[in-house]
Amino acid sequence: MSWPTNPKAEEMYDFYNEGNSLSAVAKAYNKTRQSVWGLFTYRGWPLREKPKPLPFRKFNGCKYTMRNNGYYGKTKGKRTLMHRDVWEHHKGKIPENWDIHHIDENKTNNDISNLECLPKAEHTRLYSPHHNQYTAGNKK
Repeated sequence: MSWPTNPKAEEMYDFYNEGNSLSAVAKAYNKTRQSVWGLFTYRGWPLREKPKPLPFRKFNGCKYTMRNNGYYGKTKGKRTLMHRDVWEHHKGKIPENWDIHHIDENKTNNDISNLECLPKAEHTRLYSPHHNQYTAGNKK
């Protein structure tokens, strides 16, 4: 079926194509999300695919979702990192200025046997020389 041109509908669709969600379009035009979806789909206008859910794991009754930096972070409540929570669950509190290192350098392998606790300075010196302020040419 061919719909008559509707400048307001086309304006809404352009707003959607700028990267706004159906919910954002609905809010901007004082409509419901469902009515915006219906308007677009009945006119045969393509919609973006739903984003794939991020990978997640559970530990100690909490959900941890993959972050952009490759670490799993707690999804709700205090946004702690999974490898640090695993360490504290098994070994106790992490001292101030200490890091938890993944022995195999795989940030997703949070098994306690793959974790070690190192002083932050040593961890940086050994595994992050590009972040070390005491490298050649930058001595303080």
